[in-house]
Amino acid sequence: MNSPASEPDPNLGPTLDWSELEPPPVLAATWAARERIAARPDAPGLFLALAPMDGVTDGSYRECLTALFGGRSGISLCVSEFVRVTRQPVVERVFLRHCPELARGGKTRAGVPVFVQLLGGEPHWMARAAETAVALGAPGIDLNFGCPAKTVNSSDGGATLLKDPCRVEAVTRAVRAAVPAELPVTVKIRVGWEDPSPVVEIARAAEAGGASWLTIHGRTRRQLYKPPVDYEAIGRAQAAVSMAVVANGDLFGVPSLFEAAQRSGCTAFMIGRGAMGRPELFARARGTQRAALDPRPFEALLDVYADTLLASGANERNTLGRLKQWLRMAAMLRADMKLAFEQCKRLQTLDEARAKLREILLRDPSEPLELAG
Repeated sequence: MNSPASEPDPNLGPTLDWSELEPPPVLAATWAARERIAARPDAPGLFLALAPMDGVTDGSYRECLTALFGGRSGISLCVSEFVRVTRQPVVERVFLRHCPELARGGKTRAGVPVFVQLLGGEPHWMARAAETAVALGAPGIDLNFGCPAKTVNSSDGGATLLKDPCRVEAVTRAVRAAVPAELPVTVKIRVGWEDPSPVVEIARAAEAGGASWLTIHGRTRRQLYKPPVDYEAIGRAQAAVSMAVVANGDLFGVPSLFEAAQRSGCTAFMIGRGAMGRPELFARARGTQRAALDPRPFEALLDVYADTLLASGANERNTLGRLKQWLRMAAMLRADMKLAFEQCKRLQTLDEARAKLREILLRDPSEPLELAG
């Protein structure tokens, strides 16, 4: 699971007005058309994808975020949590558990497409899994070569394939051959295993395998989620391939989108942890929302999230755990969420946590708040 590793940049506070900021030259044309939601990173408009984060960005989370602002969330595309592929077929119920949107044509209720992400190292079985996902209605397949989790890497999945770019190419080629040509097969990587020196070779391997586009998280596997993000390494890969490259890593606000574009040359982005503290970030980037979510609508969003989890079959204990995960990540970017997390993290019941959130976020800001010891 992704873990916040650093304090946010103090210049990225929630009250900062980003509307007057000027984009770097490389992003200027795309930024001028940013209200247009690009379906792919090489399409007209601005491409802003919601990153998959295992144990965090489940179907309920995707449903809530894409429904914001009456369905005008600003999100171009979502990617599911990874489906683990081993040397046996993946059954349909596993796909439906990881990507319940398959039952609705591969889209959230707001109409945002959700690609199914596969994680594994065997080309044959990855191709078979992709065939099943497509038969169930997946609008695209994403291949995870970036997960840094030790348990995943030790079982031949995720970032461990970065040590051998030929394997990245082989898996991508097998999946591309199994998926209809009109459906995208995308690849997500890190800049390397120990260091970023092989990033160009890895990117070229993904392109040689037939990837539709490439998303790069600007850290090595060794870094996990520690700073810094190496946007220059992303830029070297971007310059070496003809397919579109999407930048990912520490995108917490419009200033960091601009920095990533300036340093990498990329004009398309995938946002992960930044969306936990700033669910409105996609819409703010597009200029359709000018301000951060106030505490009251944020509390309402968390409330809907809990209800959506329960309605999907999650029990109260798991719902409480997911709610705390959201608060923990949101605490990186908002003082009120940091307070909420500190006050909720040791609570044992969902009802207690929901009551504490209402107490903290729905109060009159001018009134003193009594905090638990």
